[in-house]
Amino acid sequence: MNKRRKGIILTVPYIVLSLFFLILPLVGLIFKSFSQGLGSWIRVLSNPLYIEGLKNSMILSVWVTAESAAAGSIIAVLWYKRLAKHSWFLSFLNYSANNGGIGLAFALLATLGTNGFLTIILRRIGIRIYPNFDIVSLTGIHFAYLSFLVPYMTILFLPAVGSLKPEWWSAACTLGAGKKRYILKIAGPVLFPSFMASTTLVFLTSLGTYATAQAISSDRINLITIQIGYLMQMSLFRQVDAYTISILLFLIMMIFIVIYKKTNEKAGRWLR
Repeated sequence: MNKRRKGIILTVPYIVLSLFFLILPLVGLIFKSFSQGLGSWIRVLSNPLYIEGLKNSMILSVWVTAESAAAGSIIAVLWYKRLAKHSWFLSFLNYSANNGGIGLAFALLATLGTNGFLTIILRRIGIRIYPNFDIVSLTGIHFAYLSFLVPYMTILFLPAVGSLKPEWWSAACTLGAGKKRYILKIAGPVLFPSFMASTTLVFLTSLGTYATAQAISSDRINLITIQIGYLMQMSLFRQVDAYTISILLFLIMMIFIVIYKKTNEKAGRWLR
C-alpha cells in the first residue's frame, strides 16, 4: 500500500466525524434559519435586543482579547527560557486555559461575590468593593474570561518565542545592532504574525464562550451566546431566531478565521 492510499484511508474517520458533527449540522442550521424565508433574518437584524447582545459580545471580546494578548505574550517571553527548569508552569497554564464553565463561575463567585472570601477579607480591613463592583456584569465576566484566556494566549505564543534562534541575536550583536534594533528588525517581524494569529484565536474563543458567562449571569447579561441559549431552551416560537443568530455569529467568526489563516501562514515560515 503506497503512502498516498494509506493517507486517504487514515483521513476517512476524520471526514466522517466532520460530516456528521460539523458539515451536516451547519447545513441544517442554514436551512432552518431560512425556514421563514427572510422573515427571521429581518427580525434578528432589526431587533434592538439582539443587536445589543451582539454589541456587548463584541465589546467584551475586544476588551478581553486586548488584555489577554498583552499579558499572555509578555508572560510567554519572560517564561520561555525557564520552562526547562520549571515544567510545572506549563502544566499550570494548561490547567488554567481549560478551566472554564460552571466550575470557574463558582470559583469566581466564591472569591469575589457579595460574600466571597476575598470580599470579606477586604471588607474587614476597610476596603469595600461593593456596591461599586458587581460580579454579575460585563466587568465581572471580563475577569472570568481573563483567568483562562491569558494562559491560553501564553500557550499559543510560546512556540513563536521558541522560534527565535540564539544565533540571530549573536549575529545582530556582531553587526553592531543593539537590543532595540534587534527587536524592531528581527524579533518583531518574526513574532508579529504569530502574535496576530494567537490574538485572533483568543478573540474567537471569547466571542463564542457561553457556559462561563451563563453560569455567572444566569441570563441577566445580554450577550449573543446567552441569547442563543435562551432562545433554544426557553422560547417555543422563536427558536428559528436562534438558528439565524448562530449563522450570523458563524459568518462573523469566518472573517476572523480567514485572518487567522493568513497570519498563521506567515508565522509558519519561522516555526518550521
